[in-house]
Amino acid sequence: MIDRLIDFSLRHKLLMVLLILLVCLLGIIFYFRIPKDIYPDLNAPLVKIITENPGMAAEDVERLISLPLESLLSGAPLVTRVRSESTTGDSVVTVEFDWGTDIYLARQIVSSKIELIAGRLPIGTTQPILGPVSSRMGEVFEFAVTGDGVDPLELRSVADWTIRYQLQGVPGVSFIINLGGFVKQFQVYLKPEMLKNYSISISEVKEAIENSNRNFSGGIITQGAQEVLIKGTGRIETIEHIEKTVITSRNNVPVYVRDVAEVKVGGRFRRDAASHDAAEAVYVTIEKQYGGDTLSAIRNIRQALSRIAKDLPPHIKIKPFYDQSILIAKSINHVEVSILEGAFLIVLVMMFFMWNLRSSLIASLTIPLSILMTLVLMHLFRVNLTVMSIGGLAIGIGKMANGSIIMVENIFRVLLENRGRPGRQEFVALAAKEVGKYLFSASLIIILVFLPLFTLQGIEGAMFRPTAFAVAAALFAAMILNVTLQPILASVFLTEKHLSDKRNPVCVFLSTTYRSLLLRSLRHKKELIAAFLFLIIVAAVAYTFLGKEFVPPLDEGAIMASTVMLPETSLEESIKMGTRIEKMILSLPEVVSVSRTTGTAEASEHLHPVNHSHYNIELLPREKRKRGFKEITQTMREELDKLPGIAYIFEQPIANKLAEMLTGTEGQLAVKLFGPDLATLNEKIQEVHNALAGVRGAADLQIEQTTGVPQLIIRLDREKLSRFGISVNQVADVIETALNGIEATDVYEPDRVTSVLIRLPEQYRNDEEAIRNLLVDAPGGERIPLSELALITKGEGPQTIFRENMMRRKIILGNVVKRDIGSFVAEAQQKIDREVDLPPGYYVTFGGQFESQQRALGHLTTLMLLVLLIIFVVLFSSFGSIRQALLIILNIPSTLIGGILALLLVGETINVSSTIGLIALFGICVQNDVILVAKINDLRRRGMAIREAVVEGAVTKFRPIFMTDMVMIVSVLPLALIVTTGAELHRPLAVVYIGGFFFAILLRLFIVPILYETLAKLKE
Repeated sequence: MIDRLIDFSLRHKLLMVLLILLVCLLGIIFYFRIPKDIYPDLNAPLVKIITENPGMAAEDVERLISLPLESLLSGAPLVTRVRSESTTGDSVVTVEFDWGTDIYLARQIVSSKIELIAGRLPIGTTQPILGPVSSRMGEVFEFAVTGDGVDPLELRSVADWTIRYQLQGVPGVSFIINLGGFVKQFQVYLKPEMLKNYSISISEVKEAIENSNRNFSGGIITQGAQEVLIKGTGRIETIEHIEKTVITSRNNVPVYVRDVAEVKVGGRFRRDAASHDAAEAVYVTIEKQYGGDTLSAIRNIRQALSRIAKDLPPHIKIKPFYDQSILIAKSINHVEVSILEGAFLIVLVMMFFMWNLRSSLIASLTIPLSILMTLVLMHLFRVNLTVMSIGGLAIGIGKMANGSIIMVENIFRVLLENRGRPGRQEFVALAAKEVGKYLFSASLIIILVFLPLFTLQGIEGAMFRPTAFAVAAALFAAMILNVTLQPILASVFLTEKHLSDKRNPVCVFLSTTYRSLLLRSLRHKKELIAAFLFLIIVAAVAYTFLGKEFVPPLDEGAIMASTVMLPETSLEESIKMGTRIEKMILSLPEVVSVSRTTGTAEASEHLHPVNHSHYNIELLPREKRKRGFKEITQTMREELDKLPGIAYIFEQPIANKLAEMLTGTEGQLAVKLFGPDLATLNEKIQEVHNALAGVRGAADLQIEQTTGVPQLIIRLDREKLSRFGISVNQVADVIETALNGIEATDVYEPDRVTSVLIRLPEQYRNDEEAIRNLLVDAPGGERIPLSELALITKGEGPQTIFRENMMRRKIILGNVVKRDIGSFVAEAQQKIDREVDLPPGYYVTFGGQFESQQRALGHLTTLMLLVLLIIFVVLFSSFGSIRQALLIILNIPSTLIGGILALLLVGETINVSSTIGLIALFGICVQNDVILVAKINDLRRRGMAIREAVVEGAVTKFRPIFMTDMVMIVSVLPLALIVTTGAELHRPLAVVYIGGFFFAILLRLFIVPILYETLAKLKE
């Protein structure tokens, strides 16, 4: 097939060139059309169910809402894990599905299950709703709405009703979350003494306001030839309307709301706050549509914001602080630059070794054309341009050039040997066919090596499949060009006058030296094989010293810090401490801005108590600062350690969002303790924490807070209730309305909706004695103090109850510094087993990055064995000899030795990236071995003796093999040295390549001839 393709290309040169140019033109067009992003789509198929029952205790929320939902959904099809958070009045159940499940199918499955249980939930429970389709990975743009001296009420109103309303219609925007400031509210503060004077209950005030706020229709009447619609207006429109609402009458005198209450405009009771650079602000997060183009969405957002900003009051500003498009553009640009730098170095290497300008240019032309053809394939298969896929191209450019070097080198050699003889095109075809089949086999091996990577599951699969696709597609394109375009260009441009046997003196010296060393090596085969085996043992030992982690940590140019104060901390105290921390962070020279959120936004799927704050820290670009993420966060740790009662954790924005999406936790590591009893969990989690604190590398350890919240517990006395004829509901209504407040109705203003709240003034809500004296109306007309109907005591209760797969759990969050996660977990497991005595039914697991690491590295280890089998099968089909297939397989360790030692030398770890590099080395290094063995076989078929064929074959192929190995090294050199976001993911792979091919140069050119001669003589 390859021979026929070569013949067809040489017979139809113009047609083939035009076809290739057409495909490349499409590649240029598609480059500007393919969506670009920092990472591939990492949205896990998960669905969040949000249910509210205001005022319900966390234990009751768990038992009556979360647990029934968990039970129903755990057995649903495609579900892999169900976890829940139950806090006062709120339940969030997260349902995880098999990776790859269509998100809309997942939501349909969950919706159908919810319908079965919605009617059986407790009275007062809202209808369970599904969270937004987009996940935290879709949070691509964040900004602060600020204003010097502006009332937080005005800031929030502008953010809610001006900015958010206009942004919601922007193409690509899915969801907008506003946090901070005060939401405008009409507040009716009841006067207990006036209620008592007029003998009016709280419920009467509520009903009066509710009943005074409606429009109505009288239907349609006919007047002559016309129909007239009867429209009645009775809605509340102003604060005066509320004040003049009639509650009842006394002695024929109406009693108005203003008689028993003070009505004013204020801020809704909040459980969140935000600031920007230590000043009050509204924090706005925009999520893009699921699967949408990030750059397009952000471009639309920026255009809309510039338009909105012109219409805002002059004292209110929009200050963006997180724009993922900047990160995308910078990261992709730097990887693209590394491709250009690698390609330039490759051309220099070609010119140096080939010593012929035309040959070098013909061979190097494969690189840009292969990339353009790859872009066409990426567009067809909907693979986005990301750091991962473009990194795959950067990794593959050396391999693209290798085949063309071998092809052009062989054509040049054959034409030179037959210079002056007729039938020049036939000689080109002969030379192309001589290596074409083996080049095809070698390229096929490498493509097959990458194909198993498509079986990676979960986050690692979503992240690295585009890399595998880009490499495989680029190699496929290069393979096609090698057997079509290269022979055409060689036949046209390598004319008689451009053929010269002049060679680089350095290459001549290297070839001569190599011949001498090879002859000496063949006389000392046993010693060299022993040395080879010794190096294998050294590499195996070195492998055990390598750390293990999921993926290398990135420097995103920003830091996400989280702090947790004591459970009883109020929102006001959290704001005060948060401002202090912001000022400390702003004092660091690398920091551009700090934006803080405290607590949870209204209707958010993320439940954070008011003692929990997040800080989004914007840093100077990496090239403009001397310190990286680790050094900066270490300084912050030292400062935060000076503040008592604060636990903290540092991550980077995308890593933080990814961790929370996958595990519902923050940090690199999540140590989970499962068990049935909360008290036992609280006791044992502290023991686990103490054990972890003694493990080297533990940092930012904090126990996920679930208890310690002070409570004023009101236990109703049912006997006393029955004596007065009062129901539990009546008491609950009084307490909820008086203390928590109840939103009686909504006022529809021209451009916004404002709620009307009824509650007692602050002096009655925050005083325990006043609460005891709350009056409850009895059917007989008596007004009974609450203290006579209930026992009121103080206590503590759970803040949040977490569950996972039908079990309660506690978590210790943390990071690992100055060592790898794999060795840390191994030591931590041993320490916990020794020091923590867990009762039956309790157990510890490790989650976070470690969970993904274990799954990914285990899968990749299996893939290594599969790849070896694939290589062996392809080699056997190419050579028809088990011995020669084994010969090449036995040489694979020569590249692994270099890869492993290089990782150890530069301090990299075994992770998904470096493991993929090791797997790729299997296939890539096989190509030159195949070419070398094929040449020796060819010489033996011509009648040469074994020793002579081995030496001549090895020396003949020395220059192209040495050149291709050098090409592979220089092609990834920029990727190994570049300092930018995203490069960290590919650097381990580049290091493996450099080390592997460096050792391949030293070992392959001696080990393969030695093994060939040894096996050939054994056969004889």
